[in-house]
Amino acid sequence: MGSYEEKLAYRLTNRALDTPRSLRIAIIGADVSGIGLYIRLRHYVPSAAIQIYEKNIDVGGTWFENRYPGVACDIPSHVYQYTFEPNTQWSKFFSGGAEILEYVRGVAKKYEVREKVSFETTVLGMKWNEEKGEWAVKVRKGGEIETRSFDIVVNATGCLNNWKWPSIPGLNDFEGKLMHSANWDDSWDYSNKTVALIGAGLSAIQILPHLQKKCKDVFHFTRGRTWISEPFGGIATQQAIAGDKDSGNCNNAAMNSYSPEELKRFSEDSEYYRKYRKEIERFINLDHSCLFPGTPAAIDGQQRVIENMKLKLAKKPEIYKQLKPEFRPGCRRLTPGPGFLEALVEENVHFTNSPILKIMKDSISTADGKTQRVDGIVCATGFDTSFNPRFEVTGRNGILLSDQWKEYSSAYLSLAIPNFPNFFTIGGPNPATGGGSLLIIFASIIGYVVKAVQKIAREHIKSMVATQESLDEWEKYMDAYFPGTVHIEGCTSWYKAGETNHKVVGLWPGSSLHARKTLEHPRWEDFQYGYENDDEKGEDGKLSWLGDGWTVADREAGDTSWYLDEIDYPPVNK
Repeated sequence: MGSYEEKLAYRLTNRALDTPRSLRIAIIGADVSGIGLYIRLRHYVPSAAIQIYEKNIDVGGTWFENRYPGVACDIPSHVYQYTFEPNTQWSKFFSGGAEILEYVRGVAKKYEVREKVSFETTVLGMKWNEEKGEWAVKVRKGGEIETRSFDIVVNATGCLNNWKWPSIPGLNDFEGKLMHSANWDDSWDYSNKTVALIGAGLSAIQILPHLQKKCKDVFHFTRGRTWISEPFGGIATQQAIAGDKDSGNCNNAAMNSYSPEELKRFSEDSEYYRKYRKEIERFINLDHSCLFPGTPAAIDGQQRVIENMKLKLAKKPEIYKQLKPEFRPGCRRLTPGPGFLEALVEENVHFTNSPILKIMKDSISTADGKTQRVDGIVCATGFDTSFNPRFEVTGRNGILLSDQWKEYSSAYLSLAIPNFPNFFTIGGPNPATGGGSLLIIFASIIGYVVKAVQKIAREHIKSMVATQESLDEWEKYMDAYFPGTVHIEGCTSWYKAGETNHKVVGLWPGSSLHARKTLEHPRWEDFQYGYENDDEKGEDGKLSWLGDGWTVADREAGDTSWYLDEIDYPPVNK
């Protein structure tokens, strides 16, 4: 219990109990999640000084970078928005990238986010200082390099932003127009050109219909097979895109555009809009049940996908045989492709999954012995999905994050990493959903991070880090969950750690609602702490946040009966 002399040696901290720790916080990335985090931190941790670093010239992240023709969200617009900032004026059921970017810009402007963003600033690296309990973050802006210190760093760059070229011999020898979907050249006129499109993911599926309409010929090269699903959202979506009079959507099924009358009602009738939005989101979240083999939802869902593909590929049934995978829908990201299947059967589109052997200065040769001359090549070949940041992160004892994640990436609850104190990720390992709304998970992670920051500020915590034991338990849970889903089947997917390592690192192990419930109440016992007033042995600081026995209201003779304004009245049965 300690001697009387030891007790006397304890010194009270000269501050009121409710005087929070002043925090310096860096957010890396001004995308949807980075903006959302800043707004919540400003609201719930007003004492924090926040700096956002963004490598681009504008906010928006993926919606700023991806400008290829046809870029759009693959879930309904009224689901892909901040819960606290509903947009009643989405023009389409599935809005395009430009409209989503304008929405994000509008939110950033309304909440004065831009004022805290250092644009065109690249993070070069960050290193943890154990003695000071802070991160040294090195950045480059123009020709200037500087290092600034922060108490907390949140990486909100995600994993789908570092695009990569395909590994094809001769790619750099091509003398025509060579472009990646994530680095689109708006000045390129592909009218009446012969163009090769490489890839079978969402970007390729969205691009093809636009190339088909303008190009003389399009040669679509795919390495693997894929399912093309109906639009996400079940019955609500089907009613909407069919122009159902009660769906609250359009009469123009081709564009799925909202009519002026509908937009007016959304704007003026808040209760009608609330119910409409809830219904769409409800059906989106019900898609989770399709991810478990043998369930009625999975069986019915696969049959509907098959029927839809066969119907739309009826003019060229051989394409269905070439596209149809051996794995079940959902193993890799299910892709709704409005207009894609229809474009595949047009006469100027030529589909093949014969592997590309080589690219020459003006042509592409494939394993089936064919060589095709092309004017341009569009590579819709995805991103580096290792979750490793582009910059070096050095944690405790000089441990590099890239070394710790060398085999596969892993973060406790997708947001905290052992050996890296006061460092959180949004869009880190296991952040996404195979069925449902991604933004629910991101908002839940943001809420968790905000609570962690509040705890650090309230209790004057110097360092907070997830324990290895908590991460191990999290991994055991995931290893038990995913074998019951379609995700572990033999498909190539960014959900997995690699082509040979099929450990699922891209998905949350459960539904979007499961993530929300999990992250709602943090288990603080899964972290290890250091405190501002720890002595050399790391003792005595644990309760120093109690201060000197006073509160701010006591000391300033303020509102010392504030608790009467916050009474929690119990219900009374009548």
